[in-house]
Amino acid sequence: MLALLDPSVGATVLDFGTGTGAYAIAIARVRPDLHLIALDEQPEMLELLRANLATERVPNVEPASSTDISALRSSVPRIMAINVFHELGDAVLHALLELLASNGRAVFVDWSAEVERPVGPPRDHVYTLTEARSHLEKKGFEIIAERRFPYHYALVAKRAHL
Repeated sequence: MLALLDPSVGATVLDFGTGTGAYAIAIARVRPDLHLIALDEQPEMLELLRANLATERVPNVEPASSTDISALRSSVPRIMAINVFHELGDAVLHALLELLASNGRAVFVDWSAEVERPVGPPRDHVYTLTEARSHLEKKGFEIIAERRFPYHYALVAKRAHL
């Protein structure tokens, strides 16, 4: 994930749809120089995140709710969205695009509809890599890299120059 994000020293990374914060905490341990904003819209997930942060003691992870994001407009250098892309509507994708700094990048990692999987959502609830790419491009993102994994794909995107 860090290679796809490629954050500079001291950068802010927004973990969008963080859930319990597992990815944010793992990255915070490896890169204590980063400021990770772990955002989730579900209060129950934020409570679990806070409990995990109390146990893990990683001071560079900041819990946030969806009401906290308006202050970040056009200022986030890196956004990661892991296993949530298939749940994001047009308004949320637009909001993510608006959060990105002018030279920022967003990394979307999600379940692939192209493979049978023993875990994850049903295939008809997720995108193929081609569908995901097209969907992001229609919403104003430019895909700059992609990668396939056994059950997932990753798309690295920036703001498209219109």
